[in-house]
Amino acid sequence: DDEHNLNFVVEDIKFPLSSGQFIGLEDVESPSILGHCNGIVCLSPCSDNLVLCNPAIKEIKLLPKSGLPDWWGCAVGFGYDPKSKDYKVSRIASYQVEIDGLIPPPRVEIYSLSTDSWREIKNNSLETDTTCFFPDYFQMYFQGICYWVGYEQPKQSVEYEDEEQKPMVIFFDTGDEIFNHILFPDSFYMYEEGSSYAYEMSYLMYCDLRIILWNGSIALFGFNRFSVFPDSYGVWVLDDFDGAKGSWTKHLTFEPLMGIKRVLEFWRSDEILMVTEDGDIVSYNLATQKLENLPMNSLSDFETIVYVNSLVSITRGNKLESVDI
Repeated sequence: DDEHNLNFVVEDIKFPLSSGQFIGLEDVESPSILGHCNGIVCLSPCSDNLVLCNPAIKEIKLLPKSGLPDWWGCAVGFGYDPKSKDYKVSRIASYQVEIDGLIPPPRVEIYSLSTDSWREIKNNSLETDTTCFFPDYFQMYFQGICYWVGYEQPKQSVEYEDEEQKPMVIFFDTGDEIFNHILFPDSFYMYEEGSSYAYEMSYLMYCDLRIILWNGSIALFGFNRFSVFPDSYGVWVLDDFDGAKGSWTKHLTFEPLMGIKRVLEFWRSDEILMVTEDGDIVSYNLATQKLENLPMNSLSDFETIVYVNSLVSITRGNKLESVDI
């Protein structure tokens, strides 16, 4: 299981926009990657439609329409349930403030690949008597749990809602179908004087936050906008995590590199994919502090994921002979 004995390959995978009509979609915009698990990728090609795609065996599947009423916004997660041995897509829908000024709790529905259908589940774990929890940006799936960067917010609406949002990690157990949450490290927050609750997103010490897998552990990666050196990057590992609680420990800090436009993805255990100002994709080794050019150029609109090829079938029919890998 030595990671360095594995064969890492960088591939350019193009999702064929012309395949929209093949799966029942008339209009296909630029697809966005919502998540991936065991070589299966969850895509949003247009509006509220969701698609599962297995590039390795060129299969694609359009998911059924949602059973929830029209929402104001929604977050999506994708993962595997090791208990039922099933792949699941979770959709968390949020709704606008009601007439009485209260923010309604989100509604949750789960898609199961085995039944090819959606079902709504109880959302008790996403609200308290006075607040609601909102998963926002889906980050990753690992060992039966889906992770989002999200926030807690009072049910009573205020004029500037962002000031009442408490950013945090929200996660979902795909087997028990229960949500839970954990705050970011204390050093991430800049508290407003006289307030024990209200934080603004703009007052977070770290931004561009993402949840990553680092050396087999759940970790946070982001950069400090208020450091002496602009964009000082840091990695915090979630220790003693039992599926509900844990503590953060800072393991790494490194300064920005000249000529780097943005960070794409952590891969292997000590390397980071980055895009240079010239549009080249490079891999930065944290141990040797050296850059390696990869044989591909970035496009104007692209996303990166680190995944393993899989032979898992998501449909018995639809094959995409035109997938360009």
